[in-house]
Amino acid sequence: MRRLWWMGAGYAAGLGTAAWLRGKARAAAERYTPDNLRSVAVDRSQQVIGRARETAATGIYNVGRGAQRIVDDIRHAVAEGRETMQTTESELSVDELTASSRPNSS
Repeated sequence: MRRLWWMGAGYAAGLGTAAWLRGKARAAAERYTPDNLRSVAVDRSQQVIGRARETAATGIYNVGRGAQRIVDDIRHAVAEGRETMQTTESELSVDELTASSRPNSS
């Protein structure tokens, strides 16, 4: 559970850092570029930020898919264990009934 909390905290820190960097990039672009290049620099910085967002979203999606696979594996193992237990119990019951119905040859 702690790992998920740290992952969430890391994701939040990444989003905050991305927003801060976006503001710094825009400010630098406005300050140091000529008027005709400002729009190009801002567009490129927005593209970089968009790719960073997509990468973060893909990472979170993959973590979720991995966690779901683990949950599915556990559910499958529990269901298989229960089925095996019920089969074994029914076999034991049949063996006990068979043994009790046999006449004692003592």
